[in-house]
Amino acid sequence: MLSPPATAVIQVTTIPTESSNAQVIHNPGRLQVWLVEDSEADELLMRAALKLDGLDCEFQVSPDGEKAIELVEAMDRGETWHRPHVVLLDLNLPRKGGARVLERIRHSQKCARVPVVVVTSSDSPGDKSQASRLGATRYFQKPLDLVEFMKLGPLVREVLNSGHPVPQSATSSS
Repeated sequence: MLSPPATAVIQVTTIPTESSNAQVIHNPGRLQVWLVEDSEADELLMRAALKLDGLDCEFQVSPDGEKAIELVEAMDRGETWHRPHVVLLDLNLPRKGGARVLERIRHSQKCARVPVVVVTSSDSPGDKSQASRLGATRYFQKPLDLVEFMKLGPLVREVLNSGHPVPQSATSSS
């Protein structure tokens, strides 16, 4: 069994807010990952995949589409959190679907250029086509096999290293 590299650190602090039960922390030296996912089990698997790949991450979690859209709007107003380096977005979300969230992200003043990896159980050609049309950076179908799920970490690393714009907060020293 593979063990995560010793340098991988995932740290999450819960800060309750009026608009959500989001998990938020900020440290500009770490990779800022926004998980838009309603399944706690899948959220844990995504965190584990990134950790196993040695990515040093801080997480923001939105458990449904409505809260995700509210967070994008708050980011655009400068009221909350900063731009993430990458978004991991489920399509099958309660309240508002992932396609609507992706569409809102791509129309966001602050988040439009952030890479979005759709992480979903759907193998539907229609979902893949819609995600591509709406501007998803990559499409990752959630596998049933744990080893296959852990391939999400290298995929996220590839997306981040492929020349996609990185938010200014990650490149400036403070």
